Amino acid sequence: MTLHRSQPVSQRRAALDLPSRGKHVLLAAAVILVGLAVPVLAMIFLGDAEDARVGGSVIVEPLPPQPMASELANINLETPDLLAGEVAANTNPTEAIQAELDALGNPITSSPTVTTPADIPVTSGASGSTGSKMIKIDGVAIGPTSLPPAPIPGLTQTSSFGPVPARSADGGSALTHYNRPFTQPAGKRPVSIIIGGLGINRTLTQQAIDNLPPDVTLSFAAHATGLQDWIDRARAAGHEVIIELPMESDGFDPSEPGAERALRLNVPAQNNRRNLDWLMSRAQGYWGVTNYNGEAFLRRADAAAPLLDRLSQTGVGLITDGSFQTPTLGALSRSVKLPYKSGFGLIDPDPNTAVIQARLSDLATMAKGGSHPVGVGFAYPETLNSVIAWVAELDQQGLVLAPASSAVK
Repeated sequence: MTLHRSQPVSQRRAALDLPSRGKHVLLAAAVILVGLAVPVLAMIFLGDAEDARVGGSVIVEPLPPQPMASELANINLETPDLLAGEVAANTNPTEAIQAELDALGNPITSSPTVTTPADIPVTSGASGSTGSKMIKIDGVAIGPTSLPPAPIPGLTQTSSFGPVPARSADGGSALTHYNRPFTQPAGKRPVSIIIGGLGINRTLTQQAIDNLPPDVTLSFAAHATGLQDWIDRARAAGHEVIIELPMESDGFDPSEPGAERALRLNVPAQNNRRNLDWLMSRAQGYWGVTNYNGEAFLRRADAAAPLLDRLSQTGVGLITDGSFQTPTLGALSRSVKLPYKSGFGLIDPDPNTAVIQARLSDLATMAKGGSHPVGVGFAYPETLNSVIAWVAELDQQGLVLAPASSAVK
């Protein structure tokens, strides 16, 4: 079949009939009404009205009687009349007693009565030169032998690490304010003991504080944990205190405790100055310092001189243990006006009771010769026991135990 271009092809769209909108609305409304009506009708015809009523009972056991925490909670308790027989009934007790008793309740005609609380244990401390007693509260001894708490105002200066000792404006120093006062009795020659290595072993440190006479000087490791607390405890018990500065020895071990802060040879002077300030900032209340090892360091004048100069500026004293010779140390100390004393030596080079007793006997012999020797020991149990027994016999030998600070010039 042939199509002729002259005949146009056309399409027509037929109109569609849509459902009525009103029918849909009515149908939806009917569905909603049926949905609401079904539950209501079910409750009416199938429910039981009795189910909604409260009824029945539950048996609850009564609580057991509670004991009274105190008789004062008993409202029926009859309290005694403490003023019966002294103040007539219906009389103001203040007006009646005021003329007879003072504010503490004591008769005005007598001195006030002071009683010691029963819950404060009173124990006998190690006797010093005065033979006085000490009271312990929470393990800390206080009493007539106690030294003033530290720090004392005006005796510190600021360093990079915190307060370090300093001379006060009136010329006072740690040596003159933190030392234990001592007056030499007539006819007695002085001798001193330092017990060191403290602050590391807690049990032995506390035993040294508690059991040694107050005139025994205690020496603490500067790097010890809780150093200020230990110094406070020692001073409260009457002991003066020094701290130990770690120094390079002939067989120096960089891994030993405190070695990272030790005063060393062949290092810049400012390094030793910073380490010294760190060590001295660890606590306050010590009057001087001593060496921990240090034979290599202290024998070298070029290394020791800056240390002595700095110590002189802070107002502390220096005392060495005397376990090795330091030929130039005395002259160097005098040149910078640093109070100094070389010790007698170790009283316990071997922690053996027989050895310690022999060394203490030598120390007493030297003291009888007119000098004021200072023996140095460590907190070994044998050392503590030997020193306590030795001190008890000093008076019979014409000697007196003196704090080590009194030997430093």
